[in-house]
Amino acid sequence: MKIPRLLPLLATALGLVFLVGCVGLPPAASSLPAAPVWVGVPPAETLKAKPGQDPKGIINKSGHRADVMIPEFVVYPAAKPGAPIVIVCPGGGYGILAEEHEGAEVARRLNAFGSAAVVLRYRVPRRDNLKPWIVPVMDARRTIELVREHAKEWNADPSKVGILGFSAGGNLAARVAYSPAEVGAARPDFAVLVYPAYLFVKDKPDSVLRDGPEGVVPSPGTKPVPAFFAHSADDGYPAEGSMALAKVLKSMGGSAEVHVWAKGGHGWGASERCEAAKKWTDLLGAWMKERGLLVP
Repeated sequence: MKIPRLLPLLATALGLVFLVGCVGLPPAASSLPAAPVWVGVPPAETLKAKPGQDPKGIINKSGHRADVMIPEFVVYPAAKPGAPIVIVCPGGGYGILAEEHEGAEVARRLNAFGSAAVVLRYRVPRRDNLKPWIVPVMDARRTIELVREHAKEWNADPSKVGILGFSAGGNLAARVAYSPAEVGAARPDFAVLVYPAYLFVKDKPDSVLRDGPEGVVPSPGTKPVPAFFAHSADDGYPAEGSMALAKVLKSMGGSAEVHVWAKGGHGWGASERCEAAKKWTDLLGAWMKERGLLVP
């Protein structure tokens, strides 16, 4: 394949951190041309484009990408070699992709503090309404493999591949990082989950995490990769889901940092909509520095 070169809650008990901070951003980064995730027809694809329809997706009236049958990714190379590289999964309920404020703008912020980024245009809408993550997980795992293979071409370190997702994209990122899977399935080296959806069986604060083969809880005996969470306490997809998953990861020998803002709601992404939207990437950059992911 040719790739172009292109509520602070439970903090003490869980070892979780709640901080504030803000830094300025340099000029917007440049991206490389979009590249395909798969050669030929993607696996398990059931939809076909209508005559004249672009199978790579269309931009709807809201500015979101819809009807993706041929998934692609867009690379934002780092300025210096040895950088981490983060695969960004926009949200949209597994129905559309909010690929600007939960995609391109996120990549630009990551570039600004020294990380490479890859915005993944995974397949939407849902092929299976009960298990909408099935083909997106395939797309994301294949993208991890491609990113590791080509990371150095984009000034990135193949041992520092992360996945970052919002809402349904956060659910996707959690599944790729932690869900039980076949031996040898591609997984990231760290995960960033921003208001992840569908972690709980029901979208209520007193619900429980989805467990088992179709859940988000790692298999017993595995050490989970480090995680960073960002959420709002007034989100309809409860922040308790992020905290519950963080607690499980820590109990299994992993590490988790969770930030919960009192207000913000859902879907703020990388924007100026609220304090959470303005500051979470600064906190993420500090976390990545602490973990030795960012090059001095």
